[in-house]
Amino acid sequence: MLARVADFAFADAFCALPARDERGNKGTFGTLTAVCGSVPYRGAAVLAVSAALRCGVGIVRLAAPECVVAACAAQVCECIFLPLPDCPDGLPLPGQALEAMERAAAGSTALLLGCGLGNSARTRSIVEWAAEHTEGIPVLLDADALNCMQGDIKPLEKLGARATITPHVGEFSRLTGLGIGEIKENPAGSASEFASRLGCTVVLKDFVTHIASPDGEVLRCGAPNSGLAKGGSGDVLAGITASLLAQGVPPKLAAAAGCALHAEAARRASERLTRRAMLPSDIIAELPGVFAAEVM
Repeated sequence: MLARVADFAFADAFCALPARDERGNKGTFGTLTAVCGSVPYRGAAVLAVSAALRCGVGIVRLAAPECVVAACAAQVCECIFLPLPDCPDGLPLPGQALEAMERAAAGSTALLLGCGLGNSARTRSIVEWAAEHTEGIPVLLDADALNCMQGDIKPLEKLGARATITPHVGEFSRLTGLGIGEIKENPAGSASEFASRLGCTVVLKDFVTHIASPDGEVLRCGAPNSGLAKGGSGDVLAGITASLLAQGVPPKLAAAAGCALHAEAARRASERLTRRAMLPSDIIAELPGVFAAEVM
């Protein structure tokens, strides 16, 4: 499939950012509920919610197992926590936990699912819950929220235009059944076909990222930066993009602006620390300087 491709630069990101009402309150700037983290991947939740908070959303809630909440609470004091029961990976999340998440989601302006959740029946139950019980709320699905749908994408079909997905090439291959070589040969076309068929927004991550929307347009963003080739970089991107969604930015623009801000913060981190030594948390540390460029 041939796609209409346009470049989206860092300077374009500022046109997508919502205005800051100086008379507003925390509710003015949206509420993000993130369902992230598991015993092995507690840091993924820390990175995602920290990145989201740095990008202007008014309230961030984290629904996670108690061990993840404890790890995040020790590092991110601005987050609100909804502890979930630990359960074996082979079992779905208990009904009472899903009911608690539903109450939290009712006051949310966006949801973030997947960062560090693990590919399990528990994760699948969370994705199915979001598809069935969060009507009208934008949902960003990352990592294992996508992997758990390998071979059965019914929840994603149900979400439709509410869904923004952020797969790397391997995750996109598992989700679509396309070969990695086939995707890499035509990333814009592969992402565009899937976005058009399901009505969702696709952020196909590689050394250059392609953002495909149901209208057929593909935005190309970023520049190669080997400093991003470290676990946790995608969690930061997911948090940035979900923060923009929660503030009311339309999915295509939220995805493109999120990628541009992430790439610029990564560029600054690599210049300060080198691409070899920089960490995903250093990308978050650069975000204030990135936003300061808006007013210069």
